[in-house]
Amino acid sequence: MFQRIATLFKAMVNNILGKMEDPQMLLEQTYQDLQQNLIQVRQAVAQAIATEKQIEQQLQKNKDQAATWQNRAAMAVQQGNDDLARQALQRKQQYSQAAADFETQLKAQKEVTASLRQRLTELENEVQKYNTKKQVLIARDKAAQATSKANEILSKTSTSGALSIMDRMEEKVGEKEARAAALAELGTDSLEDKFKDFEGDASIEMELLALKGGGVPAGGDHNLLTQDKPGVPEGELLLEIKEDAEEAQEVKD
Repeated sequence: MFQRIATLFKAMVNNILGKMEDPQMLLEQTYQDLQQNLIQVRQAVAQAIATEKQIEQQLQKNKDQAATWQNRAAMAVQQGNDDLARQALQRKQQYSQAAADFETQLKAQKEVTASLRQRLTELENEVQKYNTKKQVLIARDKAAQATSKANEILSKTSTSGALSIMDRMEEKVGEKEARAAALAELGTDSLEDKFKDFEGDASIEMELLALKGGGVPAGGDHNLLTQDKPGVPEGELLLEIKEDAEEAQEVKD
């Protein structure tokens, strides 16, 4: 029971930590760690090469000493000094044995150096691959963040409100246009009504004058009134008749 609870708690903690991880930061940190490992391996390879060279130097030194004591033993034999020759040969054997030991050590060190070189090459390739993939993943992460941010903004931005405002404004503009057209039409009708009223008044005055003067009866031909003034437009004649009627009315009053 307690083991199950501990397992569930560990899973929850790992889930929370996983959500808290910054992919870019984690990738960069891992790359830095790989770089440090790469530096350490390079240092190890350099140390292995240096050790190999030191062994080679010791090997060559002991070989040279062995050769030197070999020559000395030969000189002692030539001089008839066998004891000195024996001592020289003993020293020569010591250096030869040391040289053999260094030969074995050098062979082993060469294998170590070659292995480290191979590991270094593999690690360099892995680090290069990781760096390339890291850059791709960081670019993808940035793109994902930008997309998420854009989607978040879009989710908070409703076009229905803007379209509703657009519809209301379009309706108001239409109302203003209709009102303007109606006013223009009313203005035209008013002007036409004025002329109709004027023409109606003039017609009545003409008939009234005709009755008073014994001229054209009501409903008669108006053209008869223009016979006394040929060439005068009927409109002007009507206006004159109206003015005469108004003057007659004023005198009567």
